[in-house]
Amino acid sequence: MTIFNNAAIGALEFTVSWEKDGISHEEWFLGRKFNPVNDIFPRGMRDALEGKQAGDSVTFSYEPRLCIPRHKDKNVRTLDVDRLRKKTMCGQPIIPRLGRFYPQGHINGLRNINPSTLTPFRLVELNEERFTADCNHPLANIPITIKATIQYAEKRERSTYGSLSHWRETTCDWGPGMQTALNGQPTDFFLSGFFDRNNESDAPFSAPRIDDTAKDNFDRAHSRFLKPDMRVLTLSVDTPPQPTGEYDAVVCTQYIEYLADPVSFLQTISQHLKPDGIIIIGFTNHYDRTRVVHGWTDMHEFEHMGLVLDYLRQAGLDANAGTLSTRNDWRPNNDPLFLETRGVSDPTYVVYGYKKTL
Repeated sequence: MTIFNNAAIGALEFTVSWEKDGISHEEWFLGRKFNPVNDIFPRGMRDALEGKQAGDSVTFSYEPRLCIPRHKDKNVRTLDVDRLRKKTMCGQPIIPRLGRFYPQGHINGLRNINPSTLTPFRLVELNEERFTADCNHPLANIPITIKATIQYAEKRERSTYGSLSHWRETTCDWGPGMQTALNGQPTDFFLSGFFDRNNESDAPFSAPRIDDTAKDNFDRAHSRFLKPDMRVLTLSVDTPPQPTGEYDAVVCTQYIEYLADPVSFLQTISQHLKPDGIIIIGFTNHYDRTRVVHGWTDMHEFEHMGLVLDYLRQAGLDANAGTLSTRNDWRPNNDPLFLETRGVSDPTYVVYGYKKTL
């Protein structure tokens, strides 16, 4: 069996976990082609993987500054509000909201930043004249744990070493941390018209199809919490809620993004959930734009998890809450969209919480 060394290539599964404000978060990301010669690994990880084989794992915990770029005060900038570029999404203006994330390219006049720059900043203060943008990494002040598992390894066939991957950037940038609240306070998601929809009909419809790997990833997430003897209520746009009696768990997939009053919906469901019962809410980055609520469309995918966490908070279902995300997994090669997606499976996002007890 091929082992991890400079003569090998293969795939690595990275699991990044952290906790903030008592909420647990876990991100799974597939590193599709590792290159031990050129790649940049988190501190200590390259040497720890040496000699390991498929199925083996190494785990490292990093305090702030030892993996994620350290927080710098100079990256927190207070500017005139007219420095924010006017942007739209799906024809609707993007209105800045406290605690939300936006691309740094939305700010005029930042050094070495052009309008197409997508690296996020967080809006941490806002009034009619000024705003404060925190351009630090969302995880800059949070200890994290990274587990790397060798999915497969094979002998390198070419003498050239190919491209370079920076695995900390690949796994931790562009999302992780953006689902957390600002200083423990609820994010200001709910602008006027947030829950409006282009199609107000409640007629039955189907959510966009997801690939089989994504379905398996949802099932795998559910299996972490569900036991065979549980009474489970399963909800989707294809199965309208008809709860009877009490349930140990509620599973809601590709549904929450279409609800015009999700908090009331969750409060109703909570009445049928046993004390300490769990609710598991899942979604992807695919949704029907004619049916989804407007507020869903201008958010980063990881902010969707923060939004759903806030729904759970308002409904009293956020005890021992957490999030799970899975990205860059293999799409089945017989999937109709295999070529169009370059073989990448649909990402899955899961938010869970337990019913609070008195």
